[in-house]
Amino acid sequence: MTERAVSRTPSLATSIVDLSRARQALLSVAQPAIGAVLALGRLPSPAQMTLGLVAACAGYLAVFSLNDVLDRRADERALQAGKGEFSGFDIDTAFVRHPLARGDLSLGASLAWVGGLGLVSAVCAYALAPVCLALLAGAVALEAVYCALRSVTWTKTAVSGLMVGVGGLAGWAAVAPLSMAAAPFFGFLVLWEIGGRNLPNDLADVVSDRAVGLRTVATVFGPRVSARATVAVAACMLLVLATLAQPVLATLLALAAGVWAVALPAIRLVRSPTSEEAGRYFNRASLLPVLVLVSVFASIAIRR
Repeated sequence: MTERAVSRTPSLATSIVDLSRARQALLSVAQPAIGAVLALGRLPSPAQMTLGLVAACAGYLAVFSLNDVLDRRADERALQAGKGEFSGFDIDTAFVRHPLARGDLSLGASLAWVGGLGLVSAVCAYALAPVCLALLAGAVALEAVYCALRSVTWTKTAVSGLMVGVGGLAGWAAVAPLSMAAAPFFGFLVLWEIGGRNLPNDLADVVSDRAVGLRTVATVFGPRVSARATVAVAACMLLVLATLAQPVLATLLALAAGVWAVALPAIRLVRSPTSEEAGRYFNRASLLPVLVLVSVFASIAIRR
């Protein structure tokens, strides 16, 4: 009874954590970090790492919070359709789903949180390189487009992929000029977001999404097609991962991580295209960029 009461009246701090999807947001910091290391072939300077860390943490927390602000009406309807009723581990949720839509946070407080974080991220991004600020603005614009298309077309999943790819490029641009050498890295992030997070997350929420009229691959074509699409995109992502400009050891370690994080759970998802299995796949696939970053660090350490 006590646990239920706590879950129904979360504190301001826990509400902010889940508005920002803090676990997922902080894991996302690995994405621009990979770009920076790939661009240099080594670790950035301490000043670049410090500014980059602050910019990325603030930026991702702001963007994930912005998603809930822009989707608050749809989230209210989804919660009424049962979206908040889930069991098991969910990497996106530490305490409650969509605290703004639940009424645990006010819109004013949420906007202040997004604006403050966005300002911090923008200042640090500009200090790194003006193009980083442009890429940050582009990612925010794509997030707004994605939310606007939630009930219009399932092809918005491509917009989500582009948003993540553009955000990751900010890490590359922070330390080196953008060039065609960054294309495989960009492609990896785009495909990982689509096949690792967006499609399986939509499949996990297919019941509530269908009830409120959201158009996703899962709601339009059904769970089985969604699972197959997830696996197809994930397979392409692993192929692109193998082409990243990094030492052979780092590539082998990254591919091994990809097998564990994506390939093995993908097989289970195709065999059982359920919301529960999609959620498990999503949780593990969300860890892949961090594991890729660790593989790059390990390769650098061994070379030294």
